[in-house]
Amino acid sequence: MALHVDREELDTFCPMLFRTLDGLGLLPLSLSAKPNEFEKFPRLLFGSIQRYNDVEAGFKEWEGRVLRDAPYRKEEHYPNLEALRRWMVQHAGLFTGKANMQHLRTSLYARVFQYLYPRRVLVNAYCVKHQRNVAAIEPEFIAQELPRSIAADVQKLQETYQDEWAAVVTDAQASLLANAGYYRKVLAGKEPIAPLAAEVVEETIEPEEV
Repeated sequence: MALHVDREELDTFCPMLFRTLDGLGLLPLSLSAKPNEFEKFPRLLFGSIQRYNDVEAGFKEWEGRVLRDAPYRKEEHYPNLEALRRWMVQHAGLFTGKANMQHLRTSLYARVFQYLYPRRVLVNAYCVKHQRNVAAIEPEFIAQELPRSIAADVQKLQETYQDEWAAVVTDAQASLLANAGYYRKVLAGKEPIAPLAAEVVEETIEPEEV
């Protein structure tokens, strides 16, 4: 008999977790990074919860590690961590059930990659479009030109992610601003632009069934 997995609630939880980690600079900017770079901090969270068999205690231990390792923007994104903690405590049963935790562990890489893929492709396309224009990293320019200036280049991407497109654009804008120092070098030609993947993943990685 197959174990029950609360997919709908896990589908709500994972983007919250990934957005928080990405805002703290703890997810890779390159889609070609090794799987462990995508999975490291989510797995640490799951391990802490399992060790304590308690969501709040596990989260607090993990939060301390995250805040030590985050390279920047800790104060700005602390409210996101607190909101994540409250949601997890309110849904504590999700994270103490064997089936849900097994599912999260086996589907983790696919979930993180699927979350980051449209956001990173959008940022890369923007950098390609505005190469050699360092002013393109300024907040006003980004607000006006992303995604307008690359609409034709990412049309298929938008069609594929139409249900979450507004969030994808917002997150891509935030990533450019948060990593402005790096992307300024990219735009100036001092750092290479990551090779653009296909606009859409031809064979989407599906989370494993439990």
